[in-house]
Amino acid sequence: MTTHAQTALWHPFADMAAVASAGELVLASGEGAYVTDVSGRRYLDASAGLWYCNVGHGRTRIANAVAQQMSTLAAYSAFGDLATRPALDLAERLSSLAPMPDAKVFLTSGGSDAVDTAVKLVRRYWSQVGRPERTTIVTRTHAYHGMHMAGTSLAGIEANRHGHGDLDPAVAQVPWDDAEALAALLDERDDIAAFFCEPIIGAGGVYAPPEGYLARVREICREHDVLLVADEVISGYGRAGAMFASQRWQLDPDILLSAKGVTSGYMPLGAVLISGRVAEPFWTPGESSVMWRHGYT
Repeated sequence: MTTHAQTALWHPFADMAAVASAGELVLASGEGAYVTDVSGRRYLDASAGLWYCNVGHGRTRIANAVAQQMSTLAAYSAFGDLATRPALDLAERLSSLAPMPDAKVFLTSGGSDAVDTAVKLVRRYWSQVGRPERTTIVTRTHAYHGMHMAGTSLAGIEANRHGHGDLDPAVAQVPWDDAEALAALLDERDDIAAFFCEPIIGAGGVYAPPEGYLARVREICREHDVLLVADEVISGYGRAGAMFASQRWQLDPDILLSAKGVTSGYMPLGAVLISGRVAEPFWTPGESSVMWRHGYT
């Protein structure tokens, strides 16, 4: 069922001339794994929204909890020393679930924010520990890391980069399934800050990691002292058979990116899980302590 009235909504990843001409499929409600359109037709939501609704639609317990919190305090800044109890509790819960020791949690508004946060963080980390030349991010063919400026720069899907002009030049790319290509690149260069890796490639084609690939990638990054960033915006929160795909494949990342399933789409939220090693220069008191000037209101 489509509607044919002229729309003012600019849809993401859409040919708007075609949408405006043919109309939209307008969904009205959801229950569990199903959604229903405005004409009453029911569909199996096989894509879980856009790979985010891990717990299904229409969960009134979640909606009621959100409404109760909004009626008490809908939101507040966490800049400086400010906090709210839900943010503190969530950070503690995610830290306890994280596949790395002594994890710190930086909250964002979604997955693309988490990617941009991680790009800035790894560069700021190397600057803080006296290696400011380490700015280049390595990514893979077929990679999708969101659509903010940093994520578009990291894209291994060429169509997602096309027509946007000059993006971040400090990005290198290797084949998605060739760990030795990564090793060769790191052997040649000393400006690499981090390797960004989806444990399971999502939007680029849904590719599971080749046998032994992730173990070898972890070994290569450790040998070259390059930060390993696991983009689990899609694969996190049970989707890969463990809480995080990094646990299933013992990836032991330095940084883990998440969003989507953390709220199943009931609220916009993302989270960057940061190992104690990467957080340490920012959390250690003393003359060398640093305030990282980054965050979202």
